[in-house]
Amino acid sequence: MSDDSQATPIRSETSLRTLAIVGYILFLMAIFNGLTAVAGVLIAYIKRDEARGTIWYSHFGNLITVFWVMLLGTFAGFMLYALLFPVSIGLILSGHFVWPAVSLLSLPIVLTLALWPVLFVWFLYRIIRGLIHASDHSAY
Repeated sequence: MSDDSQATPIRSETSLRTLAIVGYILFLMAIFNGLTAVAGVLIAYIKRDEARGTIWYSHFGNLITVFWVMLLGTFAGFMLYALLFPVSIGLILSGHFVWPAVSLLSLPIVLTLALWPVLFVWFLYRIIRGLIHASDHSAY
């Protein structure tokens, strides 16, 4: 008669590791389609409680953090751009072209355009680092 009490935690750990790696891969695929990150964060939310007390808990937490930071950063960038770009164009077209005013209004646009590459590098760093740690069976 075999003792399954020892085999179950090992299978569970392997399953959690596999799901963490799948989550990271889904996030990398989201670079091209954007939607697979939703599937990745759903996996992370569903499995996070099961992973509590293991090294995989930190991986699922990382996936959740990356998802929300990227979503909020992208949304904030689009909102700034959508709100301030028409104002800048309106000032230019109305003939009230005052260089300091237009440059101050375009500053959030420039910051937004600078923010997205920084967010992208941060995203890649967190996901690749997570994949490396998951491959090494270590916590994020």
